[in-house]
Amino acid sequence: MVRVVHSFLERSAQVCPDKAALLEGDRKTTYSEIDSLANRLAGLLKKNGLQKGDRVLMIMENSLQNVAGYYGVLKAGGVCVEVSDRSTPAEASYYIENSGAGICMVSPTSAKRLSGIDIPCIIGPDEPLNEGHGVRFTWDDVRSMPETHPEGNVSPDDLAAIVYTSGSTGRPKGVMLTHKNLCINTASIVSYLNLSESDRIMAVLPFYYVYGKTLLNTHFMTGGSVVINNRFAFPNSVIKDMAEKEVTGFAGVPSTFAILLNRSVFGKTPVPSLRYITQAGGAMAPALTRRLIECIGDVSLYIMYGATEASARLTYLPPERLRKDKLGSIGIPIPGVEITIRDNDGVILRPGEIGNICACGENIMQGYWKDEQETGKALKPWGLVTGDLGHRDDEGFIFLTGRKKDMLKIGGERVSSKEIEDAIVESGLVHEVAVIGHYDEYLSEVPEAFVVPLDEKSFDLEALKAFTGVRLAAHKHPKYWNILRALPKKPSGKIDKEALKR
Repeated sequence: MVRVVHSFLERSAQVCPDKAALLEGDRKTTYSEIDSLANRLAGLLKKNGLQKGDRVLMIMENSLQNVAGYYGVLKAGGVCVEVSDRSTPAEASYYIENSGAGICMVSPTSAKRLSGIDIPCIIGPDEPLNEGHGVRFTWDDVRSMPETHPEGNVSPDDLAAIVYTSGSTGRPKGVMLTHKNLCINTASIVSYLNLSESDRIMAVLPFYYVYGKTLLNTHFMTGGSVVINNRFAFPNSVIKDMAEKEVTGFAGVPSTFAILLNRSVFGKTPVPSLRYITQAGGAMAPALTRRLIECIGDVSLYIMYGATEASARLTYLPPERLRKDKLGSIGIPIPGVEITIRDNDGVILRPGEIGNICACGENIMQGYWKDEQETGKALKPWGLVTGDLGHRDDEGFIFLTGRKKDMLKIGGERVSSKEIEDAIVESGLVHEVAVIGHYDEYLSEVPEAFVVPLDEKSFDLEALKAFTGVRLAAHKHPKYWNILRALPKKPSGKIDKEALKR
């Protein structure tokens, strides 16, 4: 068992040094080249005072520098604090202050937006940053360092990453993950996906997002390859890239597949090499899942569920059971994880009873950075309380009902917004939908729907209302309807309901 995360890169660099580890556009970078660059970065960090456990902020899109930066920080004994490359100056200031990071790595794109960032040391492009204060290095400075392997003296129980959750209220919380947390989870994912050195994943999800990070770590653990494509705004270019680079795997959140099925040539473009697809990042409407299954034919589709607090993955649904009889389920626990359904006092509930989805395993976080109160709410003696509601069937398959904070309270009765969203998607009239609670003087809340029509010209709102009227009880019918051209998204690709509420 690999003990520390950067060993994924180091082992593959020893076993297959000349293999293409990263493919981006026309560029291919080998394992030995990435390991060399990571070693040089680690040397630069240590030379300039990085101590074991120091935090390093990374504000970068997926790239060679991002990957070398991630493993290089870990090699030096540092803690990676990766955030969205679209972070604003105010958000960056919060991450710096909260994490205590003294070093920041930025990409050319993020550097233009964060030119006034206030931090003692910056590694990035050769342009003015940090208002002229502190120390600045470029990647040319990194490459000029000796290639010597650093002595980081890193152990499995050391902190490897602080991952900030997007959070629905208040400031983002920093999830603390150790090397052991990440290594255990990575090995488990490799196991149930049957990944090997022959696999090649298309990465459109950002690496700062835990789901995206698993794509990198699993394939570097096995000596596979990662194809980087940051142009999912143009999905047809991604599909073309998948076919040309002969990818074996693809991963996305529900909105990713809505775009592929509704706004691209995915269904008309063969990708013969494609072996499997994974979906996580929120429950996907069964109607959309059915369409995806019909579209991909014999390609295996893994429906998965997880949480940032679990190093990413908690459950997966075996593809054969998805197609046979478990559509709508998030599956069974991944190897090394125990899932229970409990009431608010921690009592385990019987099959069919809805309660809190709780998890135990060596992949569970150490807590929230500098936030004992929130840590106490999430980590109980019986494990991680995910904040999601669900139930287990007689075979042990888990079904997600919704999030506690995503439940509507209509006239005293709790209603899942997901149930309403699924009914709307089933109509076949919409591309995407989000349902939130709208204040009501008499009922406390009533459903408000935001929909993106599949076809703006032919869209018939009255037909949609009639369809959902047949499938949902009267109190679940949206009282307010908003027709939009697009739904606001978080950087991870998830629908941003908080933005809709504002």
